[in-house]
Amino acid sequence: MFLKICGITRPCDAEAAAAAGARCIGMIFVPSSPRCIDVARAREIRAAAPGCRSVCVVRDLPPAALEALISALRPDVVQLHGSESPEYARAVRGAEVWKAFDLASEAALEAALAFPAAMVVADSGGGTGRPCRWDLAGKLALRRPTVLAGGLCAENLRAAIAAVRPAAIDISGGAESAPGIKDRFKLQQIAERIQS
Repeated sequence: MFLKICGITRPCDAEAAAAAGARCIGMIFVPSSPRCIDVARAREIRAAAPGCRSVCVVRDLPPAALEALISALRPDVVQLHGSESPEYARAVRGAEVWKAFDLASEAALEAALAFPAAMVVADSGGGTGRPCRWDLAGKLALRRPTVLAGGLCAENLRAAIAAVRPAAIDISGGAESAPGIKDRFKLQQIAERIQS
């Protein structure tokens, strides 16, 4: 099981996430998010954590715009957070594809099981700070590589891991002192919970 710290907006936070043991750093390219960054900042963030895989989080980006983003940044992963279709995902070139699902129903579980992506992200809508349904996430994780996200923090991490047994943990707000500002103490707490 590995750790992804998402919503990185500053190079110093990428460095802190890497020092805490994060294997992936997530950078958000969704204009409505308070953690949205541009390509220039993303390059600085990547340079601060060269040992981490880079994940570009997008939502319903036109294919040409996604192609341009991948060309500019060469991320390891593109994480789709909107209503992207299976055909959209299959057309992505130059990066691994992860797909996030608002895991609140059996129908969402079935869609997540069928979607063509290297990993699926069990979430609660993205940026809500609420946990998804861990019972459904657990069913998903039994059948395919699953990243557990949504409302996770040091306080509920052990219970979440026990309930779901995911391949990875994805934390954003639960590692922050303010939106987009990561907290080194919280990062360390999260890392210790995962290691134990």
